[in-house]
Amino acid sequence: MVPFYSQSKEELFAALVCDETGLTQSEVLERRRRYGANRLREAPPPNPLLLFIDQFKSFIIYILLFAVVFALAIGEYVDSLIIIAIVLLNALIGFFQEYGAARSLAALKEMTEVMAVALRDGVWQSVKSGSLVPGDLISVVVGDKIPADARIIGANRLLVEEAALTGESLPVEKESAALSGTLQIADQKNMLFSSTSVVSGRAQAVVVATGMKTEIGAIADLVETAKEELTPLQRRLDSFGRRLGLVIIVICVLVMMLSCGKEFLLLQTISRDSLVAFAFIAISLAVAAVPTALPAVVTIALSIGVKRLLRRKALVRRLASVETLGSCDVICTDKTGTLTCNQMTVRLAWTLKQELSLEAPPAHEKLCPVEKLLFLAGAACNDAVIKRVESGFETRGNPTEIALLVSAEKVDCHHYGQRLDEIPFDGLRKRMSVLMEEKDGARLYVKGAPDAILEIATRVFLNGDVVPLNDKLRDLIIARNDLYAGQAMRVLAFACSDLDGEKANDPATESDLIFIGLQALVDPPRPDVRQAIIKTYAAGIRVIMITGDYRETARAIGKEVGIEGEVLTGMEMADLNDDELRERLKNGTNIFARVIPEHKQRIVTILQDLGHTVAMTGDGVNDAPALKKANIGIAVGSGTDVAKEAADFVLLDDSFSHIINAIEEGRGIYDNIQKSIMLLLSGNLGEVLIIFLAVLLGWNLPLTAVMLLWINMVTDGAPALAFSVDGYGRNIMRRPPKPRDEALLTGRKLALITVLGVAGTLIALLIFRLTGGASSLESEITKARTMVFNFVVLYEMILVFIIRREYDVPLFSNAWVWSAVILSVALQGVLMYTPMAFYFKLAPLNFYDIVKLLSGGLVFYLMALIYQALKKTMVKSALIRNI
Repeated sequence: MVPFYSQSKEELFAALVCDETGLTQSEVLERRRRYGANRLREAPPPNPLLLFIDQFKSFIIYILLFAVVFALAIGEYVDSLIIIAIVLLNALIGFFQEYGAARSLAALKEMTEVMAVALRDGVWQSVKSGSLVPGDLISVVVGDKIPADARIIGANRLLVEEAALTGESLPVEKESAALSGTLQIADQKNMLFSSTSVVSGRAQAVVVATGMKTEIGAIADLVETAKEELTPLQRRLDSFGRRLGLVIIVICVLVMMLSCGKEFLLLQTISRDSLVAFAFIAISLAVAAVPTALPAVVTIALSIGVKRLLRRKALVRRLASVETLGSCDVICTDKTGTLTCNQMTVRLAWTLKQELSLEAPPAHEKLCPVEKLLFLAGAACNDAVIKRVESGFETRGNPTEIALLVSAEKVDCHHYGQRLDEIPFDGLRKRMSVLMEEKDGARLYVKGAPDAILEIATRVFLNGDVVPLNDKLRDLIIARNDLYAGQAMRVLAFACSDLDGEKANDPATESDLIFIGLQALVDPPRPDVRQAIIKTYAAGIRVIMITGDYRETARAIGKEVGIEGEVLTGMEMADLNDDELRERLKNGTNIFARVIPEHKQRIVTILQDLGHTVAMTGDGVNDAPALKKANIGIAVGSGTDVAKEAADFVLLDDSFSHIINAIEEGRGIYDNIQKSIMLLLSGNLGEVLIIFLAVLLGWNLPLTAVMLLWINMVTDGAPALAFSVDGYGRNIMRRPPKPRDEALLTGRKLALITVLGVAGTLIALLIFRLTGGASSLESEITKARTMVFNFVVLYEMILVFIIRREYDVPLFSNAWVWSAVILSVALQGVLMYTPMAFYFKLAPLNFYDIVKLLSGGLVFYLMALIYQALKKTMVKSALIRNI
């Protein structure tokens, strides 16, 4: 089928079986039955029950539920209730955070729920956009939102804002003539697309597609079918939980078998009471080995991260996605409104006298007459409205014309003449003329493309005089225009002519004009974006710019903000297969221009296939599929509802620099979760090894089940939770991102845990042996167990500060950590010196016992410091060898 943009008006009417009189009501009803309503397909609402059940689909949760069963079996009902409460709290928070995550299509639907003006039964009437059908004749004017995809059959100065759909930063000038060739959406100048807006002018058009058949409908399909990726944290926690579960099961079985074996070797039988006691120890060990505080720690750390991000202008829509941004190694960013201000601005003004920079505008009195005339021409030849307010300017109209008014305001040039007549801008003439009544008579001002102005200009202002425009001066003007255009600036030329009353209404007066000068406009980069990108590179993150603008504009903006690399257009990309595109991405193509939604999603998919964790930023409808497909989607606050619904984060301020703040928060949150896990595992490893080695060596048990449960519930939990609000390391933004397949704990972190666990275990067993652990007297065994019990608590408090030191966190940066340590020690003191000690079978400790414990703690701390110092020296040596 011939595309609608290539068809003549007659071919269009024939294809849609309609004419210039519009449709009748009966034709509308018949077509509604055939094509359906002009609405997007609605996604079924999420099932709350299934969404709640999904919160339990984690292997670490399975372990905790398994631990609940064990705790119930040994009669520890309080512990069971605590674990259940933690699991339920975690599930409820996740449930409420994700309840609204599936509303993308609802937002798309609302965007199309607008009123339209259609010709029905020969009468123009206001109708609901949902009732439109292919063949309807519609009328649009400035301020209207386009209700359906339509082919223009008549237009007058029509400019349409299509940035939300195409990424094009400037309004698109529309026309009615048929177009040839294979054109992308951004180049279909005679088409209107649903969800875009009319900036100026008016038009009549024939509806060619409605509902899911529109371009926005195609995007809705992409949003609906895009598969959401698991976050790195979700993958790592799941993998960690599975491995931990296997280790716990193996250790518990070994402890049970060794205990039974020892009993059998000594007595040649195993009593029922002994079997229950051994099972009690093994089950208690399993409960102690499972970091029951982990789900709460992760949830609280993420929740606190959400609040921190909100303070730094980032709103989180999915709780589990908070750390993903800190793990990403590629950011695919839109240009318009993210890297740039999304606001056309006059950067330079030029006359044959000199060039003026509007970034530091000169005072009005320093302008020469021709420079004043240049700004007055921009203000006079203008339909926009501007009003100065406290915060700056309040504007309405075409962004380019607004920029001209703002430039005139900056140099205090105001035009007070009265408009007598005008010749509107059109695509063929490429200029606009206005006739103004001024105090000295009538004057014609003309603005337009430089080549169009030079066609009708015969004179020029030079050194205060009007002289003929010769070839030398003409070449000088053309060279200046080419210079600005090469810097991705949009250049407008201005000319004028003084007229007497007889010639004022003569069309021939748009000739023999005096060339005034040029104004060069640009959508400028945000002031802080270059520094933000430098920080991004320092953090080891690649930045890829994806935009709907032209190649040279994209290249120039990329160079200005610091994004280097090759440029690839959407048309060129369409000619590449996935392998070829993969090679281009691997070899440094970092700027994509003139892209469509499918291209964005394809780029993200290939980057993910290459092993990258991808963040995608955007603001338009066209960004929604890629936002959903990316590991982390970031919508800007001024963007469309569709982009926000598809994203994981919404930036409340559009600035790219807030993405860097979010990256820092993401990395910090992940570090805090990792610190909590290290603390829990180090402590649990020590407890498990103490029991395991004692059983293996045939010793008395150094810790009872109730002691293990106390340590697990009280002394582990508070410091681990305090890590949720811990400060971030000094070098957090000067290290590379974590590889996508990296385990939750790296080899270096696991080595530290192992060393700390083994060191703590050896000291604990030594204390046990030296204080009566080998005795056959129950009183001496009780004393030895009390010593080990208290040492383990002390050992875990020391772990808190050793682990913080590993992350280069300032010692006194977190009062909560100190409070948690003091609380844990205080609770231990309450347990030791109150009647509760009887139920735990604890013996009182004297001054010398406490000195022994502190000495053991000091030895442990020194061993840890020595290990960290040696490890740091080894890392530095390895780096030097690689230089």
